[in-house]
Amino acid sequence: MGSPAGRIVYAPIAGVSMPSDATADIWSFDLNATTHRARLLGFEVTSDSIVAALTTLSLGFATGAGSGGNATGGAQNADDLQTTTPLGILRTADTTVGGDGGRIMAWQWEQLGPIGHIWTPEMAPVCLAGEGFSLQQLTADAWVGSGWVCWEEFEV
Repeated sequence: MGSPAGRIVYAPIAGVSMPSDATADIWSFDLNATTHRARLLGFEVTSDSIVAALTTLSLGFATGAGSGGNATGGAQNADDLQTTTPLGILRTADTTVGGDGGRIMAWQWEQLGPIGHIWTPEMAPVCLAGEGFSLQQLTADAWVGSGWVCWEEFEV
């Protein structure tokens, strides 16, 4: 799976405006390096919704970056002694989704509470080298959200 020298990366999501689009990436990340793979460790998203809006979400592997949204900054190594820059590039609110490498999980999310998942090390999904993951919104619903994504980057 990964070496003990894997780099843990945290990426914040703050005030992302999701469009009323039936297929949009809430977040996605692309490793942008064919020498590394990533293990998705966890994520959480909260919504500003004040009504019980039910939204369908799908988590999967991403074979390329989407467009129409924003590249976010602020991804940070968990160990501040590491001076290398994280390889993963986090994007949010892409209205044209990235390449689909297969879906892993799906949820019906009532937006009054957070949605998220933290995997045990044995269950954490691992993407192919140079690819990544995406959380897609499959229901047309506009909202503003925040949260985080955490992954481990390790050499192939």
